Amino acid sequence: MVEDSWAVSHEPLRLRAETLDAVVREWYEHLHGPVQPLSGQLNRRLAEYALDRTTAETDGALAGEPASAALADSFSSRFSLFDDAGVGTADALEAEFEGSDLDGRIATATVDAYQHYLDLHGGYVDEWICTRREMFDAVVTAEQSLSAFSPELDVVILSGYHEFRPVERRLIERLVDELPMIALLPLHQDGRSGVDAVAEDALDVYEVLDFETMELEPVDESGQAFGTITESLYRPAPDAIPVPDGLRWRELPTPEREIRFVARELRTELVDGRDPDDMAVVIPGIETYSGYVEDTFDTFDIPHVTTAASQLNRTFTGSVVHDLLNLAEPDPRAEDLTSLLANPLVDVVDTDQANAVTAAARRRDTVSVSPLLDDVNGEAAALIEGLLATLESLRTEDIEAATETLRRLLDDRFGLEAATEDYASGAEQAVEQRAYDLVDEVLSSFESLAAVNSDLSPLALFTRAFDGVPIRVPQRAAGGHVEVMGLLDARMRSFEKVFLVGLTSEHFPVTPERPAFFEEMIDAHPRFDTGDERLRGRYLFATLLANVDELTITTPETGDDESAVVRSPVLDELQRVTGIEPENGVDDRVGSREDLQRHVAATADRRAAVSRAGDRGDLSPEQTKRTDRGLHCAANRGTAGLSEHDGVLDPETVDEVYPLSEREPYSASRIERYVECGFKFYADEVLGIEDPDDVEVVPTPLETGSYVHDVLERFFADLQDETEDGVDLTDFDRDDLATHLREIAVEELRDADFEYDGLFYERWKAELFAGLGDGESAPYEAGSKPHDAPEQGLFATFLDNELSRDGADRPHLFEAPFGEGLPDSDAGPFTVERPDGSTVSIRGYIDRVDVGRDGEQPTLTLYDYKTGRAPYMTKTTGGTKFQLLIYLLAAAEVVDGDLFEQGSLSATYYQVRPPNDLKVPRGVESKFDSEVELRRFLNDVVPEWLGQIDEAIGNGRFHTTLLSARGANCRYCDYRRACDVRHHRKREFVDEVHKDDAAYVPLRVRDNEDIEAVMSDD
Repeated sequence: MVEDSWAVSHEPLRLRAETLDAVVREWYEHLHGPVQPLSGQLNRRLAEYALDRTTAETDGALAGEPASAALADSFSSRFSLFDDAGVGTADALEAEFEGSDLDGRIATATVDAYQHYLDLHGGYVDEWICTRREMFDAVVTAEQSLSAFSPELDVVILSGYHEFRPVERRLIERLVDELPMIALLPLHQDGRSGVDAVAEDALDVYEVLDFETMELEPVDESGQAFGTITESLYRPAPDAIPVPDGLRWRELPTPEREIRFVARELRTELVDGRDPDDMAVVIPGIETYSGYVEDTFDTFDIPHVTTAASQLNRTFTGSVVHDLLNLAEPDPRAEDLTSLLANPLVDVVDTDQANAVTAAARRRDTVSVSPLLDDVNGEAAALIEGLLATLESLRTEDIEAATETLRRLLDDRFGLEAATEDYASGAEQAVEQRAYDLVDEVLSSFESLAAVNSDLSPLALFTRAFDGVPIRVPQRAAGGHVEVMGLLDARMRSFEKVFLVGLTSEHFPVTPERPAFFEEMIDAHPRFDTGDERLRGRYLFATLLANVDELTITTPETGDDESAVVRSPVLDELQRVTGIEPENGVDDRVGSREDLQRHVAATADRRAAVSRAGDRGDLSPEQTKRTDRGLHCAANRGTAGLSEHDGVLDPETVDEVYPLSEREPYSASRIERYVECGFKFYADEVLGIEDPDDVEVVPTPLETGSYVHDVLERFFADLQDETEDGVDLTDFDRDDLATHLREIAVEELRDADFEYDGLFYERWKAELFAGLGDGESAPYEAGSKPHDAPEQGLFATFLDNELSRDGADRPHLFEAPFGEGLPDSDAGPFTVERPDGSTVSIRGYIDRVDVGRDGEQPTLTLYDYKTGRAPYMTKTTGGTKFQLLIYLLAAAEVVDGDLFEQGSLSATYYQVRPPNDLKVPRGVESKFDSEVELRRFLNDVVPEWLGQIDEAIGNGRFHTTLLSARGANCRYCDYRRACDVRHHRKREFVDEVHKDDAAYVPLRVRDNEDIEAVMSDD
């Protein structure tokens, strides 16, 4: 960028911008010929192998498991720091540690690891590969004049340093003696305190070398204003400084809102003609915000490129390697295969085959690749099997052969290098090409150290090596884009307008997390530290402030999880100095189509606006008509009353689309579905719209319930064949009962013919069968954690619960049918008569009837099995659940008439919820003071409610739910966007619907009525 700026007004060839390391390498090659610097990845391999040797030892602070990637990365950086500090031998390092406060075990372990590192470097690294210190020392001690290496140089300008490592300091001392030199050092105060404290080292070097100091004051108004602020930061009691016009602080509700605000600002600037290169978005917590940036900036059409450091595995190139290594595991996962095939850089199979593999994975939802291959065509399956066979060598071969295999896969099979060159363009292409270079560097480091022995498999070594590899996009790729960067990336950069996002204590300044191992070392030997991040953060903030014309700072009020956030202490200091206060509130300006639609939604007379748009020709006649109808519908749906758009049909229409012959006889479940939500009932039952088939890995709740019902029915029914009346389980041996139950359950499972497999299905079966017999007879694979079976599953728990129940009641009837038209039943019609003489026809099955005859009055108990959670009984007396009430009404049809008339009635749910959640709550009779009150409720109130429901359906009342969102299970409904179940709107809706005589309004949602009032009315 310096070269570009220079070229605007000077001759381009007369200025060359280089890093100090690049210049040193050039001069070293003048002295000793071609050289290869020790790459970061080769250095990390040396550290990894050194730590492996150290951890393999029987004692010491590092003995134990092989070193992790994070630990190896920390040691790699520390070894480089030792080298830069001139500590070139283990003996020298040991001498450094002698007599210090550092724990002896830490000192010994570090010296041992460093010795292994140096031994590996000396024994296996090629002689033409040099460390940074070796190149710097060779140049510093060269007999020739440094000016002779670059005779074209008139002056050297040094910029970007606020502290020096020892090797750099020695080189600067030599350069000053031989070449004219200018050093640029941004200072905001005296260079030794406040925000300049971190620059004290560089200032000391320049003063010792007798640099002449020349202070350059800002020349423009914004520079002067910001300079006044930076001069006062972290200094006692400054005078009040007015907030410059170019400085803003905007506080938004959430991080997402922050990014949307910044996107709107950028959109405005771009529309006004601002060059994208003149703006930047600086985000200290770039990892947290990266997802929001990509999504939001794409929505707002902001040309941008992120140049902040990221991770290799977040690129498509890195993902290829990541997926291949996962597929090399003994039992590769299907998700890694589908991820690989979906990668835009991979075309080992064509698109149709890749889609077929993905579809098969979703359909089976299998964890492992192996079962997936059964559903893939022969050609694709052969390719995948060949790939897996090749990858197996990463576990079995030596590191040299494994590296060659992986490189051959990437270069020959996948053509990865060519794929990155053809991928996209500009910044996106630069990212992938840089990622490929990093992959190549990692593999080259293994090739350089192929002779090193390791106890780890090549796969383990590769996995560790590719873990946490940082990647940085070159700045040259950012031309024509708004650059998104971290605060460190903004150092020594200048822009016209910068947005500093997310200035919270969590993200700035951040103290890097280091193993406690190194914290003690730094405390005892500060010269091995990399600097105070807190002081560096202050300096970087002040430098950024001084290098912009306009700065907008944003902070969130809460985090992503609505947790409170703490503002950065740097922001607190800025507020102390200037008194700046945040601008609060949501930014609702229009910056995208999404924003535009929100604004249109808030227009008072939207239909008039659409009409005007049609008159002007902005909308076609068809668009105008369709939009007007949509607005009319939305307006009606936004009101509390019932309208033509609220699921209300004429009775004549109902007779055509849902005639009485289709409606009746009702089932209890259909009645409950209507009460739960009329609109959902209309879509499902009247229009016949089927829910989309979700990809299931285990039987659905409906399938599970049906299966459990069938098993429990047959369990008792088969035992009843051996007795004259009800079933007394105490007459049987417990083991015999368990065997009987297991055989029935296995047979019913086979008849169900479920098309599921995989670990989740095995777990489903385990939750039913566990504890019901020995392991060999169990129809599931117990597996290992976390897929191991519970100690006791549903069936075993049910059996124990039945055997432990007190009382003389015995199971008597099972799945007893009532009403006409049921499969395998010749039962006649069953109708419920209302007080006015009209009837409602119903049919169904009573899950179980228990009878007790030992007392003075016989007892009749009806059960409804629930494999989910049993509803509260108040829903039954509140008019939203009818299963138990219909059971009680139908009981007279399925048991002896005298027994029904004379017996004590009871009905309740029997919760049989896998894996072992059994519960039998108090029955509906517990809600009444006497048997007389219960029977009066059954004879008078319930028939009236059922008749109202029948009339409501016949009169076309298919409006949305009157229940709460939770009560109607709106969360799982495909039509939830059509409803407004917020509490205050629901209350208004209920009141309006209650005025409609044709609608059914459950007692449960009526605030001013209760069951006693209803009973007294009757």
